[in-house]
Amino acid sequence: MRVRRPVLQVLIVVALGAFAGTNALIYGGILIGENAINVQKVSASSRGAAPPAQGVPKPSTGASAAATTAIRAESDDSPDLPGRFVPTQGRQHLSPYPYNARVPFCDAGQVSDSCYASNPPTSGLHLPVQGIVRLADGHRLKLPPDPDIYDFAIPREVIPHIEEHAGVYIGYNCSSDPCRAAVERLKDLVAQENSLGARVVMSPDPDLDDDMIGMAAWTRVDDFEAGDYSDARAHDFIKAHSCRFDPEHFCPAPTIN
Repeated sequence: MRVRRPVLQVLIVVALGAFAGTNALIYGGILIGENAINVQKVSASSRGAAPPAQGVPKPSTGASAAATTAIRAESDDSPDLPGRFVPTQGRQHLSPYPYNARVPFCDAGQVSDSCYASNPPTSGLHLPVQGIVRLADGHRLKLPPDPDIYDFAIPREVIPHIEEHAGVYIGYNCSSDPCRAAVERLKDLVAQENSLGARVVMSPDPDLDDDMIGMAAWTRVDDFEAGDYSDARAHDFIKAHSCRFDPEHFCPAPTIN
């Protein structure tokens, strides 16, 4: 018996419809290529609900608020905040460690996005997330490092990533006993602040001049001679800048300090 073409087409459509219906009942969706359409959401839209978003979903209200807060923090040049304001140099990633080339410090009056406008850096080019690497001096370090006190120098190219993760970086370079005494007090303070929820990374910093201490956060820096150190100065900087700039949500709760 010869089946006419229109009848055959109807039979094919019915068969496909039955397959789709069975698939929807069993799996809750219809597979199209590599994407799944949620049949229940489509059905809801047919009853007047909003249709499912297409392409990249819009950020939630919370994410939008956090992004707005980060933008404001990044551009806040208020003289009431501790440290000196340094305009942002962006958040670009370098190639993974080890280096293709070091990022230099900018010459006076010649700031660009290919060098650091402050020492320690306060934004700009930085190493990406890599897990644990072996540094040139043999030490092993997670990139970016977790809040802690390290007894070896960390690459300056990772400092902006510490700050991008809502952190404060504190470096020191001592050649005198008074400087070393100030640093010991500073270590005690950092350990206490981290235990209370602050995000501080502290380490020796050979980029600093002798007997200097440098504190840096995203777009803020305070560098000074060790003789000018005080617990209040360090505490105020950490309190103001730990979690102030937090575009990636590393601070779910307010810092207690």
